[in-house]
Amino acid sequence: MKRIIVCADGTWNIRDRLDARTNTRRPTNVTKVARAVLPRDHQGTSQVVYYHLGVGTGNALDQITGGALGRGMDHNIREMYRFVAYNFEPGDELYLFGFSRGAYTVRSLAGFMHFAGLVSKAEDYYVPDLYECYQHGWGPGTPKWDHLFKEPNRKGAVRVVDRRAECPPIRFIGVWDTVGALGAPGALGQLLRRFGGARFDYRFHEVRLNPLIQNAAHALAIDEQRKPFAPTLWSTQDCAGPPGTPWRGRLQQAWFAGVHSDVGGGYDDDSLANHALHWMLGEARELGLALDDAYLKPFGSRADIELHQTMSPMYRLMGPHQRPIGVVPGGEESVHPSALERLAGQVHGYAPANLVARRV
Repeated sequence: MKRIIVCADGTWNIRDRLDARTNTRRPTNVTKVARAVLPRDHQGTSQVVYYHLGVGTGNALDQITGGALGRGMDHNIREMYRFVAYNFEPGDELYLFGFSRGAYTVRSLAGFMHFAGLVSKAEDYYVPDLYECYQHGWGPGTPKWDHLFKEPNRKGAVRVVDRRAECPPIRFIGVWDTVGALGAPGALGQLLRRFGGARFDYRFHEVRLNPLIQNAAHALAIDEQRKPFAPTLWSTQDCAGPPGTPWRGRLQQAWFAGVHSDVGGGYDDDSLANHALHWMLGEARELGLALDDAYLKPFGSRADIELHQTMSPMYRLMGPHQRPIGVVPGGEESVHPSALERLAGQVHGYAPANLVARRV
C-alpha cells in the first residue's frame, strides 16, 4: 500500500513565484502541502506526490486564456488522471488537494474518476475518448461509450478497454476556497462565457461529492466579495451517484477570516492563510498522511493582522457579492475559532455582516 497525493494550485499560482514588491517567495497552501508530505511514514509506507501549476502560469497569452478564461483545466484534469493511473495499485490511498480553480480541478478529477473508472497505464491513450464522454455525459448505452468499450476494432480484435477498472477510494479531498462554477474567475471570462458559446462553458464538470470520496474538507473565505469568485460549496444532500443513495463520507466546511488568498495562501504575509493550512493538514494527518513537522513549523498563524483587499475598481463596478454563511442544506458548515476570536475582539474593527448574521 502507498499514498498518492495530487496537488493542484490556483489560477496564476506557481510554486516558485517571486513577489516583485518584496523579492520573496510566496508559496500557496497547496505548494506547502506538496513540500510537507514525507516520502514515507514511520511505518515505511510510501507517499508519492504530484504537483500541478495553476492555469494561466505560462506566457502572456496563457495568462489570458488560462487565467481569465479557464482554458487548460481539461488538460490538467487528464494529466492528473494519468498520474493516478500510472501509479495506482490495489490497496493504495488517494489524497487530493487544491486551491481556487485548482480546488475546482481536483473536485472535477474526482467526478471524472467516478464517471469513467480508472484505466491502466497501458491504456492511457483512451483517456481523451473517456474525457469526451465525461464532457457530454455519454455513459453506458450511448454510441460513443459503447464504441469505446465494446466494439471490435478494424482488425477484429476486442478493444483494450473492454470494461472500467475499479477506481480507488479517495481517502481525503481537501480544498481551499473553490471557485470556477462558471469557469475561471474574472470579468473577461464571465463575458466570454455569456456570449462566446460552449467552448467557454465549463459547467459540465462534476464537482459534487460522490461515493468514491470518504472524507472532504473545504476552507472558505468570509471576506471575499468579488462576484466572479463566488464559492462552490459541497452538500451532503446533493451528491453524484445513484438517485436516492445517501453519501456516507465525512464532510467539513469551515469559514475563515480573510479574502481568497488570505485562506488559500500566496501573500507575502501568510499568517492568516496558515490558519486554514494547519486546519486542513490536521484533518489529513488524522487519516494517516505523514507530514514534515520541521518544514511546517515556520508557518505560524495570527488572528490580529489586517486583511488584504481585493475589490479593485473593476470589481467595484460589478458590485460586491457578500458570501452567505450557513445556508447550504447539508453543507456541514462551521466558523473557525480564529475568525470568531477576531470577531469577538473587534480586531481592526472586524464585523463582517455575513459573519454577524451567520446561521452556523
